[in-house]
Amino acid sequence: MVSFPLRHNSPLRTSLGAAGVDFLQHGLEAIGRILPHTVATWNQPRKTTKAVKTTATFLGREKKQVRLRLGLAVNAQNWEITGELQRRKILSGVGAIARTMDARERDLAGHVLAVLTSTLGAPAPGKDGAASLHALRATFDERVIARHLQEHHRLRSDLGRLFVALRQLAEQSYENKALSFGCIIEPSKKGSQGPAFPTAFFGRKRYRALSDGYNTAYVMSGGGDLLKFIHLGKKPRSIRHFFPEWTEDLASRTTAKNLAVALTRQGDLLVFDKGNLAFTYRFGHWQYWNHSHLVDLLRNAARVQRVGPRKLEPVVRAIYRAALDVSFKRSGGLFVLLRARKDLRRIVRPGEAIDDPKRDPIDKAFDSALGGTYVPEMERGLLAELAGLDGGVVLSNDGHLRAYGAILEPRKRGKITGTEGSRTKAAIGASNYGLAVKISSDGDISVFAKGTKLIEV
Repeated sequence: MVSFPLRHNSPLRTSLGAAGVDFLQHGLEAIGRILPHTVATWNQPRKTTKAVKTTATFLGREKKQVRLRLGLAVNAQNWEITGELQRRKILSGVGAIARTMDARERDLAGHVLAVLTSTLGAPAPGKDGAASLHALRATFDERVIARHLQEHHRLRSDLGRLFVALRQLAEQSYENKALSFGCIIEPSKKGSQGPAFPTAFFGRKRYRALSDGYNTAYVMSGGGDLLKFIHLGKKPRSIRHFFPEWTEDLASRTTAKNLAVALTRQGDLLVFDKGNLAFTYRFGHWQYWNHSHLVDLLRNAARVQRVGPRKLEPVVRAIYRAALDVSFKRSGGLFVLLRARKDLRRIVRPGEAIDDPKRDPIDKAFDSALGGTYVPEMERGLLAELAGLDGGVVLSNDGHLRAYGAILEPRKRGKITGTEGSRTKAAIGASNYGLAVKISSDGDISVFAKGTKLIEV
């Protein structure tokens, strides 16, 4: 919830009505939903004599905060709601230093405020208006994302229509199989202004099932015209980019000048640009992925003596990429990066760790078959497969695999209410000995340190 509940007798509450207040609260909370790695703080609404311009601007040259200003004109009254936005940080050490915000985060927050201004800046809703606000509430986040991407990539077509078409496609099947889809959008290219893509084409089954987004994809212009149908093919792997492994071919086709959209067989929508997964729509929620900041959070939370940031960086990146793979496979998993090697025996049962004297001979044979235990050098898909086993994957603070499929029994269990699942309980307890990254079977990624959840994306 946002931090300023309107007073019961507030004139703004009276002017907006119950539906308007609910829409305002939902809209302001959209910043936290779309940008889960940030924190917004709000001030009480203030009545003004003049109309207030809605803006989202950087505070200071260091750009560590964004000042939010929402202007509302409701029933001939002008209102201003102000707040500040900054990135999440850990509570102590180098991770407690405020991080620089980027232009995309500012722009997304600005679009949230702009949609609120344009929607609520009208006469107080009656019965019909309340129903309209309720309908608009359901698609609020999607309109924000579509507006941002259209402006960011200078698209001439309505991207929101593509999202709606793909969500409808997710509810259909072909030969009893869920459909997947992929397309690349080239804003600078113009088509022949033929039938609108993809809506006109989705009327026929063959075009709904033709592209899978893994091996093949459509190419469309910025105006919504179909340009090509292509085989994606392999491109060189980049260690700088972040995406679920199976989307590599589609993600690698994107640059700063274009974007790609995919529908998965689980019904998720994925948006890529600059070679990275940029936005997702999962379980009814849109989200922006700021990978660099998330990796920064992990690295700072995992830092220990004698392991410098340069040595830790590739280890954290490998864990984060594996977490993405597990998340979008919906297989669930748990990674633990220990602060000290001696802590291994404090969370793992005898015989569960690699090189343990009580290790089962079959497990020893498989340990040898792995070929190496330094995680940044392991095949990316292998780490995700190991995470899919019952139990956790445990790494030493220098990045070597110490256990996989291990039942974790931390000596320190931390604050557990009893309502958490077994994987969450293991993550909370293990985080007393290092950094724990838990991926639920629903795909949520949660990061724990010192018995506390730092973030969930």
